[in-house]
Amino acid sequence: MYICNNCWNEFIKWQWQCSFCKEWNTLQEFKEAKLDKKHLKAEKKELSKIDDLKNNEERIITKSEELNNVLWGWIVPWSLILLSGEPGIWKSTLSLQLSSFVDKRIIYVSGEETVGQLTSRANRLGVKWDNLSILCENNIENIIETIKWNLPELLIIDSISVLHSAEITWSSGSINQVKYISEILQDFAKKNNIATIIIWHVTKDWSLAGPKILEHLVDTVLFFEWERFEDIRILRSIKNRFWSSSEIGIFKMTEIGLLDLKNPWLELIDNKEKTPLVGSSLSITMEWTRPILIECEALTNYTKFGYPKRSVRWVNNSKLDMLVAILSKYTKVKLDSSDVYLNIARWLKIEDPSIDLWLVWAIISSKQNKALDRESIFIWEISLTWSIKNVMQLEKRIREAEKLGFKKIYVPDIDLKWDFKIEIIKVKNISQYVEKIWL
Repeated sequence: MYICNNCWNEFIKWQWQCSFCKEWNTLQEFKEAKLDKKHLKAEKKELSKIDDLKNNEERIITKSEELNNVLWGWIVPWSLILLSGEPGIWKSTLSLQLSSFVDKRIIYVSGEETVGQLTSRANRLGVKWDNLSILCENNIENIIETIKWNLPELLIIDSISVLHSAEITWSSGSINQVKYISEILQDFAKKNNIATIIIWHVTKDWSLAGPKILEHLVDTVLFFEWERFEDIRILRSIKNRFWSSSEIGIFKMTEIGLLDLKNPWLELIDNKEKTPLVGSSLSITMEWTRPILIECEALTNYTKFGYPKRSVRWVNNSKLDMLVAILSKYTKVKLDSSDVYLNIARWLKIEDPSIDLWLVWAIISSKQNKALDRESIFIWEISLTWSIKNVMQLEKRIREAEKLGFKKIYVPDIDLKWDFKIEIIKVKNISQYVEKIWL
């Protein structure tokens, strides 16, 4: 087997260029260690029934609502959590802050920093030291032996890429080392009922680096997302064996660490006084199962070139081309000689199809130079036939708009199971509404 040093993908034969990351001369041969079968002995184990198993372990509930939201309420003892993200995204900061989030005995194993460095950061973050102990060590055998005499309730490994085992003659971060150490940590965590958080890095294309066995061994995979020029961090759950992996946590980067962002719309929306703006519309998108209020800004201008320009940020450019074509065919809004620019406030990348009307309204508002009502939310998916499609998780979006204090919400004409206080305007025909309101 050959494995790429850059993206860690596997190949059955050697080749000059990696087919995944396109890097040259990065494939190296990988051989599994052979076992001495003479010394292997099988042991008889006792069987258990589900009725006999009692789940009485005490859950580790953190003081961070956003972190609890990602983990669905708590950290399960004896579980392995893989925390990944780009360098500088504050993975270590969040891990260090856990001593303030939980009232459990914590051992923080750092293979990259000294005690002085960690102390300086902890003082800056205001981290309490009552329940936190630090071990600066790279050898996994020394780490396990030390922890045996000081069993914690939560173990943090920062990071597994710099640890090594004396049992294997490979360098730190190699496939053999990562695989062997992760198996040791899994076995130790399960036997001693210790929740373990392992910090790991990502590749150039923001996917998890390392052998896939690392993802299979752990119980939960958390992934940090960010934009380099923003102070907002999104923590996603990619895998969770205990609960659904469809939740996110939103944090704000401050001088005292990562803080819960309880009202993301206050950060993502400009003009919070709800003053009508030309070319601006509001909608509610779904980040997995979490509704988030977002703002679209549109600008149309007479083109100075022979072909009108279409430019968009944080939305697929093909969606803008499709919506412009639909507008030109089914309405009196003609954009053949107009440049169209679209922007999503802040940096959220939106792929939700239910925001079509939201984008269309912003374009029409800019073209007609008429301001939209900032008290209204628009949620529709528009088809190529100018018809309205159903919206997934519509009632959850309506409930979020109601909670944020909006007065109106425009939705497709479908039956709703619940009653809401907000005024719900159901629309059957888009053309009649466009002609009545805009033209």
